Amino acid sequence: EISLVGGINNVECLLQGTPEDVYKQVRYNIEAGVDSIGPECAISLETPVANLKAIVSAAEEGY
Repeated sequence: EISLVGGINNVECLLQGTPEDVYKQVRYNIEAGVDSIGPECAISLETPVANLKAIVSAAEEGY
């Protein structure tokens, strides 16, 4: 069995996007079967906190 991890674009979505962009990307990944939602790699220190919170909100609603 293979588990899929990640799926959230760091630059275009987390750093430069809005909380709504992040929410939509998380929901898309959950519906696509990603098992563990998170950034593609390390996140920038400039990433808006609201965008990180959007990951949590969308994941709580999806699992």
